Amino acid sequence: MLLSQTHNPAVMCPIALRETVWKKRDIIRVSVVIIGTLIGWGLIRLLYPSFDYYPPESLINNLERSWFVTAGVRKLAMMVYAMVALVVMAMLFKVVQQRWPGRGGFKGMAFGASFGVVWSFGFLGGWAFLGTTLRAELLNSVVDLVPLAIAGWLIGLAVGRDVPQSGQRIPKPWLAVLLVAFGFVAVHVLGATFLDDLVGSGSSLLFVPTNLPQITLLTGLGLWVGGMYIVLRQGLPCESTWARVAFFAFGVFGFSWTWFHLFLVIIDLAGLLHMGLLVGLMGAVGVFSGAIAYEWLAACVTRVNRR
Repeated sequence: MLLSQTHNPAVMCPIALRETVWKKRDIIRVSVVIIGTLIGWGLIRLLYPSFDYYPPESLINNLERSWFVTAGVRKLAMMVYAMVALVVMAMLFKVVQQRWPGRGGFKGMAFGASFGVVWSFGFLGGWAFLGTTLRAELLNSVVDLVPLAIAGWLIGLAVGRDVPQSGQRIPKPWLAVLLVAFGFVAVHVLGATFLDDLVGSGSSLLFVPTNLPQITLLTGLGLWVGGMYIVLRQGLPCESTWARVAFFAFGVFGFSWTWFHLFLVIIDLAGLLHMGLLVGLMGAVGVFSGAIAYEWLAACVTRVNRR
């Protein structure tokens, strides 16, 4: 059945609940990884001006700067932002890796890199929608992707476990990729277009597509997220299909996509928190819709094949 009949959280998500309990040694190991990553990441971003992130001029020239900027603590805020990203990434990974087939270190690197690629699409959105240069956004992508992948690898070595291949095949994985991509693009385009005239200043942050490069970029992100879903599907917790899909859409992807957009509207700009939350929510709802559609169709195909 597509939706489990039980409403007991301990039954629906036994692995998720069990994996939220961290052993002391795991906390120490992950803390060391996060501190080391922050030092390396911070040295690159904060000490080398050419590698620092500069907000689009189209925004900073027309919108109010944040308190972090005016108070001179922007770099400190950036470090806290990166720390939160790494902590949540580690928590999500520890849950997913329990049933995800593969070696711990490789799974961690793939998980961290998947976050990094989502952020890379976000940076490229600055070029496609906000008028920044492609070179600058490719550099931003690399500067964040590499630390996230390395941190994921080290976290995988620290708390990941090797899980043998189960032999379970995913029915029509290409269909999942297409449906997740379609759901993401459709909900984003419809939502952003509807909200464009309602939100006032900062509406460009909604990423309303009006040309082929912008549509292509959103489609590319949707396809990437569909691939993430296929790769992580076996590791998603909970017995209920709805809960598993929600964990991926609103937890794994939803956090990475929303947290990326919150950087600009919290650390660099003032009064636009709702914009980052709206973009993140639209993306998560779109991915959830596409993944649920795939699970429903896959269940139908399975029932037909059993007859």
